[in-house]
Amino acid sequence: MDFSLSAEQREIQALARDFTRKEIAPAQLEMDEDHEFPYALWEKWSDLGMPGILIPEEYGGSGLDALTYVIALEEVATESNTFALIWQVHVLVAEMYRKFASAEQKVHWLPPFARGEKLGAIGLTEAGAGSDSQGMTTRAALDGNQWSIDGTKIFISNAGTRISDGLALMAVTGARDDGRKEISTFIVPRDAEGFTLGQSFAKMAWHGMDNRELVFDGCRIPAGNIMGERGAGLRQALGGLNLGRVAFGAIGAGLIRGCLEESLDYAKQRKQFGKPLSDFQLTQAKLANMATGMEAARRLTHYAAYLFAQGADCRKEAAMAKLFATQRATEAALDAFQIHGGYAFMEDYKVNRFYREAKILEIGEGTNEIQQLYIARQLGC
Repeated sequence: MDFSLSAEQREIQALARDFTRKEIAPAQLEMDEDHEFPYALWEKWSDLGMPGILIPEEYGGSGLDALTYVIALEEVATESNTFALIWQVHVLVAEMYRKFASAEQKVHWLPPFARGEKLGAIGLTEAGAGSDSQGMTTRAALDGNQWSIDGTKIFISNAGTRISDGLALMAVTGARDDGRKEISTFIVPRDAEGFTLGQSFAKMAWHGMDNRELVFDGCRIPAGNIMGERGAGLRQALGGLNLGRVAFGAIGAGLIRGCLEESLDYAKQRKQFGKPLSDFQLTQAKLANMATGMEAARRLTHYAAYLFAQGADCRKEAAMAKLFATQRATEAALDAFQIHGGYAFMEDYKVNRFYREAKILEIGEGTNEIQQLYIARQLGC
């Protein structure tokens, strides 16, 4: 079994690492201060072709594979979970278009997604419908040659920037034969009648990422704006979430690596009782656990990404990567905080941000409890 990266993957990894250190790291400090979406940074990232990393070349993308993508994503997450997640959501939405949109929809939307001119978002979560998709209340009814949509979405990322467009929206369109709700996916342009941006939220982290409420009050879109088959929305969303869960594995691994690098450097410099912290076995144990968690999370994620790229069923592996990497990320952030002591309480230390960012990784893209339930079912429970 060959675990080495290809020449192209090493090149993309180096490109992402260099850009992250030179451009993303200082931009993250600005985001923490002004809480504004990093338009200039996104434009530079777009100049590298990164928004279209998985989009086929025929639509202006790079046409690379999921493994190459998560390798680059880990590099970004080592400095900025915020920017990593902005990119991750965009890539997930573009992948949904690639898999499920009509030929005409792909021609219209994928090229500007690939160029980064438009930013992708997915409208799934509601106040009463997170992990429970059957709790969804947003509804779409066909009225002549238009769909009329009513409802509210919450905690939607990337939807409220000035370049956000082509929202992939999940809405109830009827009932299935088994009595469960029929859910379909719709493409909602930013200028659609009856679609308004609701409140944004004050968050403990991800300060440069737009997260907000979306309101649909008799929102009108053309009948042709349904994505794929009617009633296929839940299957489409779960397909997208597979890639999202693999991506969260990479983001978790990146956060662990950031904690390890900061903690190792600090432990070698900080002295107590006349010796550097790195000489104490309890500190060494924390550092060793971080390093082990990072490598294990990375391997699980790379394997899930490999399966995804091959078109194989990777639902269990994606859930495992997400579950393990985000749990270890939370533990690494706690250990990094402990190693830094009182300094970690100060916002100008990176581990303070890592600590604030870590826990939400266990909730986004399907809670870790949902991942555990799914893995258990795959084991025959």
